[in-house]
Amino acid sequence: MSVEVVSTLERKVSFNVSKEVVNTKVAAELKKYAKQAKVQGFRPGHAPKKMVEEMYGSRAFEDAINEQLNKKFVEILVEQKLDIVGYPKFDLTSSEGEEFVFDATFEVMPEVKLGDLSAKELAKPSCVLSDADVDTTIDILRKQRATHSVSDEAAANGDKVTVDFLGTVDGVEFEGGKAEAYPFVLGQGWMLPDFETGVIGLKAGEAKEVSVSFPAEYHAENLKGKTAVFTITVKEVAKQTLPELTAEFVKTLGVEDGTEESLRKEIKENLQREVNRRVKLKARDNALQALSEVSPLEVPGALVHDEVHNMMKHAEENMKKQGYKADQIKLTHEMFEKDAKNMVVLRLLVQEFIKENALSVSDDEVKVVVEDMAEMYEDSGDYLGWYFQDEQRVNNAKAMAMEQKVTDGIFAKAQTKDVAISYEEIMKMQVQY
Repeated sequence: MSVEVVSTLERKVSFNVSKEVVNTKVAAELKKYAKQAKVQGFRPGHAPKKMVEEMYGSRAFEDAINEQLNKKFVEILVEQKLDIVGYPKFDLTSSEGEEFVFDATFEVMPEVKLGDLSAKELAKPSCVLSDADVDTTIDILRKQRATHSVSDEAAANGDKVTVDFLGTVDGVEFEGGKAEAYPFVLGQGWMLPDFETGVIGLKAGEAKEVSVSFPAEYHAENLKGKTAVFTITVKEVAKQTLPELTAEFVKTLGVEDGTEESLRKEIKENLQREVNRRVKLKARDNALQALSEVSPLEVPGALVHDEVHNMMKHAEENMKKQGYKADQIKLTHEMFEKDAKNMVVLRLLVQEFIKENALSVSDDEVKVVVEDMAEMYEDSGDYLGWYFQDEQRVNNAKAMAMEQKVTDGIFAKAQTKDVAISYEEIMKMQVQY
C-alpha cells in the first residue's frame, strides 16, 4: 500500500472495508439494541426485528463502519510506520461491489533538523543597577502614596485631574468614548498620550478639543489605528504632594528600622532579582530566536490549532479574573494563530536540541533553581520544604533548569556579543515568562 504525499506534512491513503464484515457487525449491534429496546406495546427484548432496525439501524451502521475505519487505519499506521498528528479525515470514494473504498487524509509529524548556529551572533544582555535606579524606584513609591489638594493652577504631570469628555470618530460617537467626572493622574499612562498632552496646561473650568490617535494594536477593534476627536472639559485640578522620607513613611513600606539606608538596600536587592530574571529571559528569547532562524520548520496545522485553543482558554480565564464579563470577551483564532505557530515551532526545536545534545538536569541543579526563588522569602528554609512537597512544583523547577541549559547550550554553539542594557530599557522589554 502506498502513501500519497499531498503536501509537506499532509498524506493520503486509500483502503477497503468489507461490506460483509460491516453487515455482520451491524447485525450483532442490532441484537444488542433489541434486548434493550423499549417499544410501546412490546415487552423489552420482544420488539419486531423490523422496528428495531428502523429505530437503531443507522446508529448500528455508523458504529460498525467507524470501528472498521479505525481498525484498518491503525493497521496502516503500524505497517507504514507513520507518526501522525490529530485525527484523520475519512472520505467514502466508492461503494460499488462488495467493499467500501475510503480515503484517509491526515498530517504527520515533521522531521526536525537543527541548523548551524556557529555563524550566528547572539546578544548576551547584562544590566548594572545604579543609585539613580534606586532613586527612581523610591520616587515611584512616593508617588503611589502621594496626596492631592485642589488648585487653581494649570494641570501638569503628577496632578490628579477630573474631566468630562466626549469622543467621536468621523463625527460619530463611539462606545467608551464618553464620561463625566472621570479622575486620573497625569503622567501615569492611564490615558492615551495625545489625550494627556491635551489636558496639560488646562485649568479647572477650561475646555479643549483634542485629536487622539489610537495605536494599531489597540484592544477595541473598531478603534485600531483610528484618530478620534475628544472634547475635554477640566472639572478639577489637584496638585500632587509627595510624602517625605521620614522613618514613619519608610516603615509603611515594610522596612522595620525605618532608615533610608535599609530601604535603599532592600529596594536594590529586589530590583536586582527582577533584573536578573529579565536578563535571563531576554537571553533565552535571543537564543530561541536564533535557533528558529537557522532551523526553518513547517508544523502541522493540528498542533497549531490545539495551541490556539490553549492560548484562548488562558486569555479568557485571565480576562475573567480582571473583571470582564463573558459577553465582553470576543476572542478569535486569528488573534493567537501567529504566536501559537511560533510556540509549536520552538517546542519541537527545543525538544530536538535536548535530544541531540543529550541534555538532562540533576537534582542539585533543580535545587539551585528553587533556592533562587526562595531568596524572595523571609524564611527560605520553610519555602524550600514547602516547594519540594509537591511533584508539580518540582517538575516546574526541572523545566526551568532545562530551559537555562538549552539557553546556555545555544549560546555555546554561537558567537556572542555582550550588550549592556540600562535598567529602564530592561524593564520596558517585552519578555515571555
